[in-house]
Amino acid sequence: MKKIIITACMFSILSITTAFAQNITVTVNNTSIPYTQNPVIKNNVTCVPMKQTAEAFGATVSWNQPTKTVIAKKGDSIISACVNSKTLIVTTNGKTQKMTMETPAYIENGTMFVPLRPLAQAFQANITWDKNTNTAKIENTAFIISEKTEKKAMQNKDGVTVWEANISYPELQGNNEAFSKINEIIANDVHTSLSAAENEIVADDIIVESAGIPYSFDCNYSVTYLDDNTISLLLDYYELTGGAHGMPFRQAYTFDLNTGNQLQLSDILNVENADEFAKNAFKNNIVQNPESYFNGATETVNSEYFEYDFYIQPNEIIFFTQAYLLEPYANHYQPTIVNVEEIQNKLKINISANQH
Repeated sequence: MKKIIITACMFSILSITTAFAQNITVTVNNTSIPYTQNPVIKNNVTCVPMKQTAEAFGATVSWNQPTKTVIAKKGDSIISACVNSKTLIVTTNGKTQKMTMETPAYIENGTMFVPLRPLAQAFQANITWDKNTNTAKIENTAFIISEKTEKKAMQNKDGVTVWEANISYPELQGNNEAFSKINEIIANDVHTSLSAAENEIVADDIIVESAGIPYSFDCNYSVTYLDDNTISLLLDYYELTGGAHGMPFRQAYTFDLNTGNQLQLSDILNVENADEFAKNAFKNNIVQNPESYFNGATETVNSEYFEYDFYIQPNEIIFFTQAYLLEPYANHYQPTIVNVEEIQNKLKINISANQH
């Protein structure tokens, strides 16, 4: 774990009053963390909202209500803090380390605050203090993925909201041409899908009942694989336009982090026909799990117009189709899993069992 570098100036902020602490800025790789609640001084220690700070390091954060614990996960690392505890628990590769914080974690206005220094240390980051701008500057050499969020709404002539869109998608951080290329591809796809959904809506034709907003469009994402050279991720869309349930749509991406190019299956597998390889994997899965598929699913796979997609997980390639193509709605995105240990001689890239 890298040693945290904190200048003497950093310690000088500990004597600042709580009121002045409202002006403290925290940056990660020169990008300010957009806190909804500002950092504060508590017991002469700079404390920050744990969730937003951990997310700035590319972690996903959850809340465990029974134990009142914030849990941040990034790759194979898990960092957790419990209300009123001075212990920050860091687990990496199955090994657990307990770090003592200068002051206990606490909740204010529904937000968990923890001391900044040990949290940054848990993410293997370096800190310096800029006294001229009152800024804690964090340099994190680890890979950072931030979350972009957008909301839209549409109202009818009576001013009633009849459609809402809530989208989130990843953005790779860094002054890197490959990252910019990846970010542009993802953002363009998200906004193309959003515009298509929005253009289908005629607000005054939508009947509003007491149940709430009848039409919606959502997009969420998950990073399924990340190493020094490759990232694989999913965008999951869900569009509700009436009826018993909405329509899901999944878009998968695998990118070369060095070039920004989106990888096709033929870029990953050294086989004569990548599509035939995928089709055979689907057909084997159908034979093994017939109850999960429609009758005639094998014939659909054999069709000239069969469409599928794929993503990577540690040690696995996952194939899937969109809802209703091979399986009922309840089984949509039924995974066809190929263990890469069984096809090592057919791989063009390394897909490890572990990731960042």
